[in-house]
Amino acid sequence: MKDNLNFGGHIHIPFSPVLMEYDLPEPYVKMLNDYGDKISANEEKSKNLDVSKQLAGNTKQELHIEEEVWGRKAEENLPTLIAWLGGCANLYVKSSMKALYSKEAKDIKSIQVLEGWITNQIAGDWNPFHSHGGMISGAGWLEIPESIENDQERDQAGYLEFFYGAPQMFLNPSYFFKPKVGKMVLFPSWLWHQVQPFRGKGLRRSFSFNLATDLGDLYKKPNHVGEGY
Repeated sequence: MKDNLNFGGHIHIPFSPVLMEYDLPEPYVKMLNDYGDKISANEEKSKNLDVSKQLAGNTKQELHIEEEVWGRKAEENLPTLIAWLGGCANLYVKSSMKALYSKEAKDIKSIQVLEGWITNQIAGDWNPFHSHGGMISGAGWLEIPESIENDQERDQAGYLEFFYGAPQMFLNPSYFFKPKVGKMVLFPSWLWHQVQPFRGKGLRRSFSFNLATDLGDLYKKPNHVGEGY
């Protein structure tokens, strides 16, 4: 083969679900942490809202977020939590349509939180591969152990791992997000994901949710394999 040939190759990666990362404003982080602390400190309420025993994984607590929380304002000059998430979902839908279909999408007209949780995990806790109901799901991080933050864990322990496709040559089906306080990611509800156990001291706290929009909820399903992030 001659060395001076120019093959003009261009790499395309078309088979990928859209993941979108956001910065969660600090007042919302504080609001959700304060709420989580208050519930965890209330033995009766904590017991009533804890759904961890219904899940396939192992977490210290999986607290169902009460409906009224989504309508709260973290500060007077900020929108309610559901309104802020609606803006994120709108950007996600429009960006996905543009990236996948080269089409300009209209703004979504409505949004509904189908369910949401605050997950408290300690060393040894884990959650297996699972998917969700709804249309768009999200996970954000409120508190992270120093061992994860400072890369002292083994491999990607404590990371959020997404999985799409099957392991084959020239295909890596895994994509990892390192948890960071104030970060949030939206993804298709059907996309499989997991969290491997970490070993360091401290609390790994996240919040997660499933959304439906006026585009419909054709992908909603009744049961969940697991929910911890």
